[in-house]
Amino acid sequence: MTGSRDPGRSVRFEIPDLASAARLSRRLGGRWHVTLHEGMSVNTVIAVIQPDRPGDLAVLLRKVEAWVAEESLYAIRYTVDDRDYVLSAGEVDWSGLTAPVAA
Repeated sequence: MTGSRDPGRSVRFEIPDLASAARLSRRLGGRWHVTLHEGMSVNTVIAVIQPDRPGDLAVLLRKVEAWVAEESLYAIRYTVDDRDYVLSAGEVDWSGLTAPVAA
């Protein structure tokens, strides 16, 4: 089709808490079109990569990898092209997590 633009492919990141998801959305929003979806058990950040930007997926994944390390999340799941992957970086900070109280 002449003159039509490919809207791009989306990459969906699963983020455990809303505050972290919001920080990732702000981090990515300068370069990619980003949406944040709040969920009951997991929040998703969706970024659209553009086919007219060579290497856009690699740049996005490197930026998210650095963010995962900074946030001390250790790993998050992401989906691209209907396939699930795990992106891991840095070390987990267990002090920020709360354990359930046994009754």
